[in-house]
Amino acid sequence: MNKKAIILFLLTISVCFYFLVYSNGFLKMVYHEKIWVHRTNSIEKLNEVQHDYYGVELDVEYIDSTDVFDVNHPPAKSIGLDLSTYIESTKENKKLHFWLDFKNLNVNNEKRALERLLSICDNHHLKPSNFIVENGEMDLLQDFQKAGFNVSYYLNWPGLYTLNSKELSIELQKINNTLANNLFPCYISSDYRDYEILKKHFPDRKILSWFDDNFFEQNNFKNRIKLIEMLNDNQVEVLLFRHKSKLYER
Repeated sequence: MNKKAIILFLLTISVCFYFLVYSNGFLKMVYHEKIWVHRTNSIEKLNEVQHDYYGVELDVEYIDSTDVFDVNHPPAKSIGLDLSTYIESTKENKKLHFWLDFKNLNVNNEKRALERLLSICDNHHLKPSNFIVENGEMDLLQDFQKAGFNVSYYLNWPGLYTLNSKELSIELQKINNTLANNLFPCYISSDYRDYEILKKHFPDRKILSWFDDNFFEQNNFKNRIKLIEMLNDNQVEVLLFRHKSKLYER
């Protein structure tokens, strides 16, 4: 092999390696069902991504007085977007999945919220299994799980990784007690920086996770390797990617 051929070979390998490691488009193609879009809180953004991704994550609050789910991430001001209207925009895409970050689920609204969510599924001919309902109070998720929804127990914010050893020990015990008292199938969800902690302490639980803007802005080799590791991990069910909307961002 002459010198030019060797150089061309090495360049080809380098380009392929860069593409495999640094191309989100390639990763989205290979891990299509695992990569969803983070904070898709407007119809405009939904329309940009719904045909390119398997699922979207959105924030909702149940408004008891009007019996609607408001698509909104507090403390942002509500734009009056009803979840039913939101889902109507996906009527030609029955395969899309929804991760609902339920911001205000409580003992007082749990039953009415569940009834409303089931009604939305019926009205739009969607299966509850198309949804993940996420909340930090696992006790309140059991009825949603029994009704056919996937559910996820949202862990410590801003993340277990921020805690010192004593705090972490206390929090892990709290989580273990909660899981022991609620034996129904349930994901656990947390920031990507908690990945190693979750793998170590909850090896039998499926993980949902997300990346912040800094993760992709840094785009360094260490981050990309961690991303690929998580994508290849069968314990990790869904990873949320950021998508910068061309028209509208909330």
